[in-house]
Amino acid sequence: MRALLACLLVLGVGCGGASRLVEIPPLDEEVDRVEGTDPDAVAAPAPYPPDAHAQAGLVELPSASPMVSLRVTFDAGSVEDPPERAGLTELMARVMTGGAAGERSATDVQQTLYPWAGELRAVTGRDATTFVGRVHRDHLEPFTELFLDVLLRPRFTTEDVDRLRAQQRSELLLGLRANDDESLGKELLHQLLYEEHPYALPPLGTASGLDAATAGELRAHAARILCPGRMRGGVSGDVPEGYGAALLTRLEARDGEACLGRRQLPPAPAQARRVLIADKPAASAVAMSLGLATRVTRDHPDYPALTLAMAYLGQHRTFAGTLMQKIRGERGLNYGDYAYAEHFVQEGWTRFPAPGFPRRQQYVSLWVRPVDAAQAHFALRLAVHELERVVRDGLTEEELERIRGFARRYYALYLQTDARRLGFALDDRAYDAPEPFLEGLRAGWATLSAAEVNAALRRHVDPATLQIALVAPDAAALAAALVAGDPSPRTNREASDPDVQAEDARVARHDLRLEEGDVRVVPVASLFE
Repeated sequence: MRALLACLLVLGVGCGGASRLVEIPPLDEEVDRVEGTDPDAVAAPAPYPPDAHAQAGLVELPSASPMVSLRVTFDAGSVEDPPERAGLTELMARVMTGGAAGERSATDVQQTLYPWAGELRAVTGRDATTFVGRVHRDHLEPFTELFLDVLLRPRFTTEDVDRLRAQQRSELLLGLRANDDESLGKELLHQLLYEEHPYALPPLGTASGLDAATAGELRAHAARILCPGRMRGGVSGDVPEGYGAALLTRLEARDGEACLGRRQLPPAPAQARRVLIADKPAASAVAMSLGLATRVTRDHPDYPALTLAMAYLGQHRTFAGTLMQKIRGERGLNYGDYAYAEHFVQEGWTRFPAPGFPRRQQYVSLWVRPVDAAQAHFALRLAVHELERVVRDGLTEEELERIRGFARRYYALYLQTDARRLGFALDDRAYDAPEPFLEGLRAGWATLSAAEVNAALRRHVDPATLQIALVAPDAAALAAALVAGDPSPRTNREASDPDVQAEDARVARHDLRLEEGDVRVVPVASLFE
């Protein structure tokens, strides 16, 4: 049966097509062709030069697991959203995986998946969109045909578009903006770090962009960006020999005259320290996200050193980092305080990063989970004070050994399942990594000295350029306090430790170096409109 499945895949529609990016026609010709093909489609965005970084490929991780995972990633994220259509790529992916495909209606698709306990979803980041499938090997053959229908024959019905647009709009305005202050703070940080840059808006887009999108635009957008020249694929689990290659061969049928090259990115703008506060009267506390743009992606030689330095400051949901120890452990100001060497998307309710979010530009960040408004000024000062201390003083050899030993063991937990291993392996392809993610990190960590880690930290992290995003219940009062710079002593409880008391006195007067023009307040209701 498995040999037959591989044969059927190879003989399927579209086999034999070569991965390519076609020559981009002049803008006027592109507009005419798209509009002539679909009366609902609007003018295509201006064509972008092809990205010279070749990233197509196949990852196969065979195992004895009866659960088979499929991932097909396109180098096409929300940065490809046309002007005035922010959120179009995310909506396109949702309609493909949650709508009608082939001969099946959206309801038929779900009813087909249910008895198999099959998973079919899409993940959209700023630089990539990944289609994810998971099913027991006993159902692999019919699941494969359904998976191919989703990618090759999505219907983009008006009914599905309206339904899933409403869902996405709700997640944007009622979820992100109204009920998730921590994630909102991270998106505000993107607006600071990437002002007038394609990374500035969230993949969910804007309300106006979603409201204006049509079924024809989604269909035309998919034809432009979901191209084999941008595609990587992977399979894990107990699959027939040749299955992965045959699957990608079938997917070559997505190629066509509409394909455009990948959008090129401008550099992130260099900025002095600024603060953006979303005024949210209903907020119960102040959420904080701090960060600065860097040139360090996973293929950069300083990536291993920067990951160790950030782990020393704060590994997600652990007490390994000094931020967690000082802000939560010693002072009980909040639930958690972490630092990241790159964009971090938490996978569900785990403590681990989700694979599938490769980026061409990165940033380091500090995540200070919500703090009572009365303690917010002090907590912000403490976080900045600690970052500046670590950059200035660096790690000792003893501190480096401690965090290196922790990281070697902890990072292994990232790869606990076949599905996660597959996701990270595909991310490796996005960065053209010479070694698998964990192996490359461990090899880099092994030879680093404290002096080398500290030098890398100072090369890429300048606290003077720190951008600070806050979500606060009384933004005007907080903004005034930040600019005034008056002492902000901690009042939640007395510290019995003399060293903590002495540090509190210094932190309460720490100069954040902010002037009136450096702090901006925006009404939360104005965001993402």
